[in-house]
Parts: sequence; C-alpha cells; structure tokens
Amino acid sequence: MDDFIYKVRTHLHQNPELGYETYNTAKYIYNILIELGYEPMYAMEKRAVIAKLDLGKKKTIGLRSDMDALKITEETNVDFKSTNGLMHACGHDAHMSILLYAAKLFMENKNSLAYNLVLFFQPAEEGPLPGGAFYLKEDTNLQEIDAFFAYHVSPSIPLGQMGIKVGEACAAPDLWELELTGVGCHASKPENGKNPILAGSEIALELEKFYQEYKKKEQIVISTTYFNAGVSMNIIKDKAYLKGTARSFSNQTRQYLHSQMDKIIASVCQKYGINYNFMFHYAYPPVYNDEKLAQQMFKAASNVLGASNCLKLTNPELIGEDFAYYREIAPTCLTWIGAKASDVPYYDLHNSHFFVPFETIEYGSKILLNLVTTK
Repeated sequence: MDDFIYKVRTHLHQNPELGYETYNTAKYIYNILIELGYEPMYAMEKRAVIAKLDLGKKKTIGLRSDMDALKITEETNVDFKSTNGLMHACGHDAHMSILLYAAKLFMENKNSLAYNLVLFFQPAEEGPLPGGAFYLKEDTNLQEIDAFFAYHVSPSIPLGQMGIKVGEACAAPDLWELELTGVGCHASKPENGKNPILAGSEIALELEKFYQEYKKKEQIVISTTYFNAGVSMNIIKDKAYLKGTARSFSNQTRQYLHSQMDKIIASVCQKYGINYNFMFHYAYPPVYNDEKLAQQMFKAASNVLGASNCLKLTNPELIGEDFAYYREIAPTCLTWIGAKASDVPYYDLHNSHFFVPFETIEYGSKILLNLVTTK
C-alpha cells in the first residue's frame, strides 16, 4: 500500500466532521492538493474544496467526493478510530482518500490524461436538506463540466469488484413529519378526551398497508421511523408526533405518494376527531446513471479489476444521494465500489462497526486514472 494512502486515510477517518461543519477537513484537503501541485480553491465559505486541471482538452470531467460524517460513536477496532462522537460510517473518508490518491496519480501521469479535470470535495451529503451538492452547484461555476462521476463504497460488493445500475440508480429520499392534536385528559376517563396515540397508531399501520400493496407495482419505500407521544402512564396528552421517509424513483411517484399519504392521514384523523399538520419534505432527486458514462466506467474498471469483477446491477438502491443534483448540469454516473473483505463480518452502511478496507481506496483511484486516460 502506498504510504500516501495510509497517511491521508487515517487522518480523515480519525477526524470526522458533521454536515456543513467541514472546515478542518476542507483545510486538510486543500493543503494536500497544494502539496501535490494543484492550485485549489475553497467554496461554500471554506466548507468545500475544488481543484482544476486545465490541460486544454476538448472535454472536462468532474470527479466528486463527499466529506461529511455521521453522528455515530465508532466501535471499530482500528487504532485510528474516531473519538469525537462522529464517524465516517458511510465511507466518506474512503471517498475522499480515493479522490486524493487519484489526484496524485493524475499529476504523475499528466501527459497521458485525455480530459480536463475538476476534482471537488463537497460537504453535507448526509444532510441537512437540501444537501451540500445543491449549494455547491449554486455557489460554484461547474458549467464547464461535461460529465460527473462519483463513487459510493458498498459493503454488499466484495473487495476487488464494482457495480453500476444504468438508469435509475438511487431513490429520492423524501422525508415526512406529522403532528396530531387531540384533547388531553385523565387516563382513567379516555371518553373525556381525544387520544392522538390511537390515531397515530392507525396511521402508521395504514401507511404500512398502502406501502405493502403499492410496492407490487413499482419499487418504493414508506417507513414510519419515529413516534413520540405522552409523558406518563396516567395522562393522555393532546399531542403526538410521527416522522418517516417515502422513497421512489420519479417525480410523478413522489407527488403521488405525497397525495395518498395525505388522504390516509386525513381519513384516520376525521375518524378520531383529531386535527393534524402533515409536512412532506421533498429531498434529493433520484440518481440517474447515464448509459454512455456507465460503459466508460465499466471499461476503465475492467482494465483494472478484470471484466468478471464489473457487475451490471439490476436493482436500484433505495438510499438517497445528493450527487443527483449535478445531473442538472451534465450527465452523471455513480459507481458502487466493493468494500466487503472476505475475512470480516458484514456491517452495513451507517453501522458503528463499518470500515472500508485500504485496498478499496487503491482500486478506486487506479480506476479513475484509467477512466481519464481512456478516450
């Protein structure tokens, strides 16, 4: 393993930052890029970093890494684990390391590159809404870019393999909140009140019934993830709160889910005499992988990993990715790169034990080098 990979990855892994608070991460990346010979620029008030390599080529490729971590206390056994209550449990430390090592390889092979390059490191992929990509594309001129590529590590794909779903690749991760208002009373006399817990429970069940039926038509998810009501065993409070997510792959379906959920909630609340406030938050658009770019990435990955290790995925992921916003500028391609080592237990993304092998970083960087040296 290259010493550069170890130095960069261990530092980034051990020093995670949340959301838009990526100032120290941006400063570290900025300084590494200077050491490599780039002239980087800060963006988003020093929360993001951009480095351009203008070689006078006809086309420009944009390569993106996210930067932010999650509010998870790390429970891995590595000696460089985070100790600040945050963790790169979605592998963004690996994404940054891949792009930084690739930046090193680009400089070492500058005369062989076939494209101008824009390398950019973006905060707040994990939120809050509307996501860091939304603000970066507004804050920075990326219009020169003809194609956008990004990685996401996958604990489901073995180390040394990669996968791409052409077309619909990731869902729109829309969120919803519901406030129910009934009439509070003593728990010994429920007839004197209107219990929002009963309405909330039925709403959660009716949303689940709708989801189970509708998913037979197309791939969606509706999940109730939060239910908060009451303070004591002898009090019926007048308020209850529910939250969740509704995920799908087209704007038409997003709007349909919104309207149907509203109808279900209204019907149940009318039954119980409960007032409600339903908020549906439209989040990132669905990620759509351009077929031509996918083929370009398949070819590059095949040259590095071998064709048998390049998987054409048939099902999209129901996770969200704010990388989707860059499609408003140019075609996009999100690649899943294997992070499942054969000798360790399976841990999913956002798990406190999740860890990306160092080999994933080296593979990812070498694929990017091949991608931009192949016309």
